Amino acid sequence: MKYICSFSQITSEQIAFAGGKGASLSKMAKADLNIPEGFIILACAFENGVLRQEASEELSVLITGLCEQKTYAVRSSGLSEDGEKASFAGGFETVLDVAKNNIPKAVEKVIASSKAERVKTYSENMGMEFQNQIAVVIQEFVKPDFAGVLFTADPISGSSTKMVGNFVRGVGELLVSGDGNAEEFTFSSIKYAYCGSDLLKPYAKDLFHIARKIRKLYGCAQDIEWAIEGGKVHILQARPITTIRRINYETYEVNGSMSGEFLFSNTNVGEAFPKVITPVTFSIAEFVGEAFGLPVFIDNICGHPYANLSVIYSLLVSFGIKKRKAVSILGDVTGNIPKDVEIPVFPISRRSFIKAVLKMFKRPKNKYSKMGMKDFIENGDRYAFKLIDLIRSTDNNESLLKLWNEEANPYVAKALSAFFGVVTLNGLFDTREKLVKMAGEEIANALCSNCGGDRVLESMQPLVCLEKVVKGEMTKAEYARRYGHRSPNEMELSMPYPYEDEAYIDKLIEEYCKSGISASMLRKKQQEKFIKAKEEFLRMFPKRKKWLENKLSNLANSMHTREELRSKGVRLFCIFREFLLKCGSINGIGDGVFFLYFNEAVNLLQGDRSALPHITERRRNYERYKTLPTLPTTIRGRFDPFELAKCENRRIDYYGFGEENSYAENSESEIITGYAGAAGIVEGTVRVLNDFSKSSEFMNGEILVTVATNIGWTPLFPRASAIITDIGAPLSHAVIVAREFGIPAVVGCRDATLRLKTGDRVRVDGGRGIVKKV
Repeated sequence: MKYICSFSQITSEQIAFAGGKGASLSKMAKADLNIPEGFIILACAFENGVLRQEASEELSVLITGLCEQKTYAVRSSGLSEDGEKASFAGGFETVLDVAKNNIPKAVEKVIASSKAERVKTYSENMGMEFQNQIAVVIQEFVKPDFAGVLFTADPISGSSTKMVGNFVRGVGELLVSGDGNAEEFTFSSIKYAYCGSDLLKPYAKDLFHIARKIRKLYGCAQDIEWAIEGGKVHILQARPITTIRRINYETYEVNGSMSGEFLFSNTNVGEAFPKVITPVTFSIAEFVGEAFGLPVFIDNICGHPYANLSVIYSLLVSFGIKKRKAVSILGDVTGNIPKDVEIPVFPISRRSFIKAVLKMFKRPKNKYSKMGMKDFIENGDRYAFKLIDLIRSTDNNESLLKLWNEEANPYVAKALSAFFGVVTLNGLFDTREKLVKMAGEEIANALCSNCGGDRVLESMQPLVCLEKVVKGEMTKAEYARRYGHRSPNEMELSMPYPYEDEAYIDKLIEEYCKSGISASMLRKKQQEKFIKAKEEFLRMFPKRKKWLENKLSNLANSMHTREELRSKGVRLFCIFREFLLKCGSINGIGDGVFFLYFNEAVNLLQGDRSALPHITERRRNYERYKTLPTLPTTIRGRFDPFELAKCENRRIDYYGFGEENSYAENSESEIITGYAGAAGIVEGTVRVLNDFSKSSEFMNGEILVTVATNIGWTPLFPRASAIITDIGAPLSHAVIVAREFGIPAVVGCRDATLRLKTGDRVRVDGGRGIVKKV
């Protein structure tokens, strides 16, 4: 048939005309869920609200084959209905318990409702263009003993820890209209536990497992209509919960905090992505998370990247790790979770995670199939340079697409598996903590810096080698090739890399020369401190020499491997950027390519230009996000940055949905506390810098205060007498580099950039994690 199709037989071409309800029922039917059998009259079957002659003939043939003993439900399936933006619930007409010969009249009634004023008004209120084009679903009518709805997440708080439902005796329309007395019930989402009326209890477990399957099928929280007839659970429809909406991909309106009750942190993530990110950069971050089996781990709140800590926490708990231990593991990377803040847990599939990880190592064979972490570290730059040269030499869509599919994409996909080794790096997380307990903060810090001997951390190489350029031991061209990919915005694909701009490197050299400070001399002094600290430790614990050597060796190897992997990871982003620049150039859209998602850029090479009209709106929202003030480091639950921006007493360390302590109290305290990053006590003048582009304002000997640092900020470190950051954790960039240079550092102060002003005098105690105004 041309205009009518069954749920299970609908084609990919027809699905665009099936409407929201029809598409959803078809998807569930193909997933073998218990959906009452039915058909869809596609939207293209109607012209000006009337069934086409050919479609009418198809309907007559269909009706002839239906069972006389059964009745049917006839429902609308609008093209905008039951989607993420709007449900249109109750807007269109529904006709129940229809005899087969009365189906044509019921179809006419449903179609007529698409012109109703209530539908137009709803569209306008939802900010949607009014369109009355709908499909119609004809489905076997279930005469239920009970019927109801089930939300797979709390529609108010967004919490995924429980499912919330209502039911009535008889048909579900009694629930919608309010004519029936509804019973409430809940499920625990983590592990089956039912709470509610005994009437539903015999069927509750089946409903629970079906609901979990539906949520997994759609990958987001669902509003499910169900009915029980003869002891069997039937699913009548499922649609996204419109109050739990993460992103509108068309417009780049994105707020991951609205998609559920989670705990977010921008510590570490804020180092990699210090500014608002473009749609294409976000799409790459999403891709990486999915590749690791951790979808939405890197999330987005109005253009600002955040790590969804609930993802890792829930995964650790699912593997049997105690909650307290899981919090401790997270704390090493993200800093301590604020006191009295509980990390929300949600259902997460261990099986899906394991399958995703195994898939990374079972990709189709190609020239990179045997590349492991060691090969990636040793040869990653060479591979990247070759791919970039090939990309630059292409001049048409066909050759660029072929290059991506046959060369670049296989390399990038295999390279990602090398990063999985990071999670098994020995000694990275617990060595310093053990040394602090044994010998104190100062000795521990000295031992944890320069423990690699003459090996220079990859994150420090760009600064150390500037000195070589100044001395004539390295050319600018060689420097640009080796370190020209490292910058303050190195993970944002729309931002040029230093190797693209010779003036950028000239500026670094000029500022280095002006400082009069030698990076190698600072490292030498810190190495001397390391030797003394080691001697002192062995004096205290003479029998622990071998133990110390092993610990420090593991720590050094882990730190170097992590930093080298990150450098090679940035090279991957260079490949992405070069590919996008070429794509934008060939197709005449310039920097508009950064406002596509990556898959759309690939599709563009195949002639699909359907995403191009969205560039203007996405760019507009991107610019709007850039106007927001600094967002909180930690966010729990739903969060509206634009509402918080209106509040003068907003906190930038923490926001909790519905919590009174989400707003700052007027504090007269002269003390600012954070994490003990690098030991040492310094008193000096503050320079608050929120953007590295203003680094020329920084004077030798000042105390650097900023939101967060990454490798692009390293040239300022030798000139600073101390480092203070809002964002930071024991393994953050500022801590590692400050220790290597012996510069006192207090990180993770949460609101130092608000409480301190340029010109303030402060005393920094890096060993205790305290900053005091003087």
